[in-house]
Amino acid sequence: MKKLFFTTALLTIALSISAEKLTGYEIAKRADEVDEGTTSSYTAVMTLTNKKGSVRTREITMKTKDYGDVKKSVIVFTIPKDVAGVSYLSFDYPDKADGSKKDSDSWLYMPAMKKTRRISGSGKDDEFMGSDFTYSDMGDRGLTKDTFTLLGEETVNGFECYKVEAAAKDKTEKTQRRIIWYRKDNYMVVKGEFYDKQNTLAREMTCSNISQIDGIWTTGKMYMKNIKTGHSTLLEMKNVQYNLSLEDNMFTVASIERGNIR
Repeated sequence: MKKLFFTTALLTIALSISAEKLTGYEIAKRADEVDEGTTSSYTAVMTLTNKKGSVRTREITMKTKDYGDVKKSVIVFTIPKDVAGVSYLSFDYPDKADGSKKDSDSWLYMPAMKKTRRISGSGKDDEFMGSDFTYSDMGDRGLTKDTFTLLGEETVNGFECYKVEAAAKDKTEKTQRRIIWYRKDNYMVVKGEFYDKQNTLAREMTCSNISQIDGIWTTGKMYMKNIKTGHSTLLEMKNVQYNLSLEDNMFTVASIERGNIR
């Protein structure tokens, strides 16, 4: 009888866990908390394709370091020559306990002009170096800038996913609404739709080749298509490494201006 009771209790707990109902915010929060390592380093191939099929290829190096109160990232273009040395430095800040969030700080260095430009305000909605990703896409948006709603559950590329809407609280933002598909098993993003102020689908994103590297879930490919222009961008991650020792002086404006990032 005791064994039967124990078995029944375990079954009840298991059913309770499987029937767990999460809100849109809770799903987004779990996704935001997925381990990304204290530091990361990778190279990536960026393929730009216009609506006529003309292709341009670029290579970048990216490094990040999480200090707890700020996450610093630097992206450097290495190939081809016309963009080599172009560097993007950003500081992303975590959500505060009171529900607010400090806007990220970011700078773009253009070696041809020998000038560093600060990216701020509405400029963060601009295209990142002619790609279909924005400056905002390249950073950590956090959870305080959107209202999250669970729209349902769907299967995407064979994976069971939560379908969540993220509506921008700031009505001046270029992208007013996002629909995001999170895998239920690991909360990684597999698909995204981006809607403009007229609630028209502007961009579509798919993420694939998701696997674990050093025990950390990692997206291998990100594809973004601009629905209006037909232009698309494919990012393919390579040489991904986590928890390396990275020098603090790597994440400074002076460092990107000197071209010290390799």
